[in-house]
Amino acid sequence: MSYQKPQVQVKTLKGTRIRPRKFSNHFDAHLQHRKGPLNRHDEKGLPTWGDWGTCLKIVGLGGSAASTAITLDNCRCAACVNQDTMQRALDTFSIPTDILPQEVVTLKEGLQVKWANDGHISLYPWDWILRHRKKTGIPISEEEKKLQVDPYKYWGSEIGSSPPSVHYDEIMAGEKGVGAWTAKIRQYGFCYVDGCPISPGKTQELLERIAFIRETHYGGFYDFTSDLTMKDTAYTTLALPAHTDTTYFTDPAGLQMFHLLSHTDGEGGASLLVDGFNAARTLLKESRSAYEILSKTPIPWHASGNEGITITPAKKYPVLNFQDLQEDRLPKLLQVRWNNDDRGVVGLREDYGMGAEKWYRAARKWNEILKRPEMEYWAQLKPGRPLIFDNWRVLHGRSAFTGKRRICGGYVNHDDYISRWRNTNFSREEVLSQIL
Repeated sequence: MSYQKPQVQVKTLKGTRIRPRKFSNHFDAHLQHRKGPLNRHDEKGLPTWGDWGTCLKIVGLGGSAASTAITLDNCRCAACVNQDTMQRALDTFSIPTDILPQEVVTLKEGLQVKWANDGHISLYPWDWILRHRKKTGIPISEEEKKLQVDPYKYWGSEIGSSPPSVHYDEIMAGEKGVGAWTAKIRQYGFCYVDGCPISPGKTQELLERIAFIRETHYGGFYDFTSDLTMKDTAYTTLALPAHTDTTYFTDPAGLQMFHLLSHTDGEGGASLLVDGFNAARTLLKESRSAYEILSKTPIPWHASGNEGITITPAKKYPVLNFQDLQEDRLPKLLQVRWNNDDRGVVGLREDYGMGAEKWYRAARKWNEILKRPEMEYWAQLKPGRPLIFDNWRVLHGRSAFTGKRRICGGYVNHDDYISRWRNTNFSREEVLSQIL
């Protein structure tokens, strides 16, 4: 792709000095002073651009406009942002709504603005400007190209020939090992850890290399057998279909770890994993209407098996949940929420019951896809080889078993997992650029 040089267009008032400079061969730009339809005058006869000041506009592969007041609010200098906490130090609502730039200069580092009201100088790096411009769907920078690459490796039963794994010693040795571990979880949705000591304590230390363990009504770090200590089918010897855990929380658990410590006097209990994102892609290809129904129909979920506990989310959630919409892009799947055993009543009264009928047809199609042999990855857990998976993406289950199994593990919040992944795979500057 040939690189199109962006053009910086700064709409300003009379008296604002504009000083264009050539600042790099890679990112050349120029400034233009031009009037537009928003140009009008105040009671003193001075030109103005409305309640929110002038408009700074970046024109190139898709332009964007932001008022000067909003632009100043995003200054990242030491006076405007506490550099120790990265929290705002500037009072947003102290910024005059009619604030004007006194001088705008293009530098190699970015666009420098001197503000007329107090002489404050703000520098907006070019990569920041490009990230926040109006998107056209065409990446303009290498960073944007990377962000548009699908980060996931989708899989089915074939993953059994070479499942992702990292060695315990590598993870415990330092941040590089944690980075390799979280990167594989992020890419595949699950990962084994080879060479882990067969110990609940060591397993807990391993899980805490990512983040603190999440407390639920099941406790924190768990170490259990199939004795129905908690009234949940997970605490039985029964087979479990592919599902995600904690659908009944507003914020379902992000990661889950299983470490089989022992299995005596019996057999069975093979673990099942299904790539929910891959299943959703298949559903979209085969039945767009079913995909849409499972994306839009809110479902009640609950945990009510134990005395004194009745947990439901703060609101109903559909099976398929998405990231925020981005201009000119299809919505990106963020989370699969599926456990038919924990589902409440689909809205029978809505649309004269037709809404429920449509949902059941869509759910039947979804269930059929989940149970296809090519979607299912079956494997026997082994002592010394914990399994960790992204509960927002990967569905898990098991076959029935006999005998006595002892398993330990725990949950980690999704936000904490993503934070750990970012900070062990990217520099601090790269991490901040992803969120600011």
